[in-house]
Amino acid sequence: MSQDAVFGSPKSNEFQVSISTLTLGTLYEAVLAFSSQDSFETLWPSVCQNARWLIPSRRMGIVLCTGEDSFEILGKFAQGQFHKAADSRFAPTDRLKEALAKKNAQWFKSPGEEFREESHTFITWLLQNQPDMLFALPILVKGKCIGSMLFVMGAVDASDQAMLNTLGTIFALHVGMSYTLISLSDERMQMQKKLLMQEKMASLGNLVAGVAHEVNNPIGVINSTADVMVRCIATIKKALTNCETLDQIKENLTFEKALQLLAQNNQVIADAGQRIAKLVQSLRNFTKLDEAEFQNINLHEGIESTLTLIQHEFKEGVQVVKDYGDLPEFCCSPGELNQVFMTLLRNASQAIEREGIIIIKTLADKENLYVKISDTGKGMDSEKLKTVFDFRFTKRDSRVAMGMSLVNAYNIVQKHRGEIKVESEVGKGSTFTVILPKELVRTSQSNGLSS
Repeated sequence: MSQDAVFGSPKSNEFQVSISTLTLGTLYEAVLAFSSQDSFETLWPSVCQNARWLIPSRRMGIVLCTGEDSFEILGKFAQGQFHKAADSRFAPTDRLKEALAKKNAQWFKSPGEEFREESHTFITWLLQNQPDMLFALPILVKGKCIGSMLFVMGAVDASDQAMLNTLGTIFALHVGMSYTLISLSDERMQMQKKLLMQEKMASLGNLVAGVAHEVNNPIGVINSTADVMVRCIATIKKALTNCETLDQIKENLTFEKALQLLAQNNQVIADAGQRIAKLVQSLRNFTKLDEAEFQNINLHEGIESTLTLIQHEFKEGVQVVKDYGDLPEFCCSPGELNQVFMTLLRNASQAIEREGIIIIKTLADKENLYVKISDTGKGMDSEKLKTVFDFRFTKRDSRVAMGMSLVNAYNIVQKHRGEIKVESEVGKGSTFTVILPKELVRTSQSNGLSS
């Protein structure tokens, strides 16, 4: 499409009509197209693709200010193709740096001569073949110039320059708005990840303390039996020394009792060792540290491992009832789903003040797997149910802490394309239902699943 076809002939009396009907409509469509992008990876190519319908240029580049003397080359655009620069960092000379810092659109005639001192490959590429004009559009955020869009083109008369200044400034203003929105979204996501990581670390601390407590009990038993064994061996040695014949040894009650104690101790040590082995295996199943992040597993194994690790947190009056259905293997991140089970089981236990029942029920239909965790605790009213998956603040001793465990659980289930539903009644308890779709496949990325 020729320049006259897009902008109209400068001598035409219908030049203003062309602007109002064709160009402004194109501006609206262009802005709408790149404003829908939700990441910088897709924003800059979309900006370049849509800018070409408004500003007919041979080549285009976008640079972002990263410091007082340095810029980052976000991309190069020519012949309908967007490319990232191999060398994305450059420090322009004072003349170009001053031009890139301006808050208004600028035109430079014979830019090859104007910026002949620039030696960076990006500027060499941009100004190759001695273009007639360089059009610099600033990208503004809160009145501050954060970067520029640079266009090289043939000669443009004063009337077309004025029109391009207006259209380009509006276009660049929306680019700055999109940049701000994506930046805020990235900052929010990073903050959320940080908060969730803090919650995970706190949960890990509780888990480690619980495992240490559980391991300490069988270790104490082993230490105690070791002392008994030392004394039994000493008794046997003494009996063997004092007895001269085999019959005397058999009739020695002390000797017989020492042998019985040794046999009992062996069984006690074996039981303690099995307890430690079960804890270690449960910890491995819970975290799946030695396996791939996504894999096919049986959800019951994760629930059982979680129960083993947090059993010590349940009050004496809390009874756990299991109603397991027939579940197929499920492709998921086991360590993350186990965090969900731990959160729901821990909350169920905390909801029961003295005595009560926690019911774990699993089932499946043609499309989904269901894990229901119910308790007979104090329950929640309708107002609290509305915000149960929101960040909340709780008072612990003299400190105020942010509660994020249910937020984390909700995000993990959503990551698996599932959902969590909750039903509750004050004084009768609560039921959390985790719904997971059966048909999931692992993506090539390590941070999500796709259906």
